[in-house]
Amino acid sequence: MKKDKLQIRVLIENDRVYTEDYNPNQKLQVIVNKTLEHLNITADERELKREDGTPLTDLTLRIDETTIRDGETLRYFKKASKPDRDKGFA
Repeated sequence: MKKDKLQIRVLIENDRVYTEDYNPNQKLQVIVNKTLEHLNITADERELKREDGTPLTDLTLRIDETTIRDGETLRYFKKASKPDRDKGFA
C-alpha cells in the first residue's frame, strides 16, 4: 500500500525543527516556504541539504524526484563563510 504523504523534518540553527507532511508531488520550494513561515526566518544565505550533506539546490524539483524518504530530516542552515585565502591559516 502506497503512503500518500511523507513526513519531513527541517532543522535550522539552535536545534529548531519544523515537521510537516507533504505530498510527494510537491516541489522542494513548498518545504522551504512552509519552513520560513512557521519558524519566522528569512531565506537569506540559507541552503537546503539532505541528512548526508548533499545540497538540494534545485527547488523546482518534486520531492519524489529527489528520493527524499519518509521521516528524513533536512537541514536549512545559513551558508558557512569561507576563509579568506589571502590571509592564510595560523
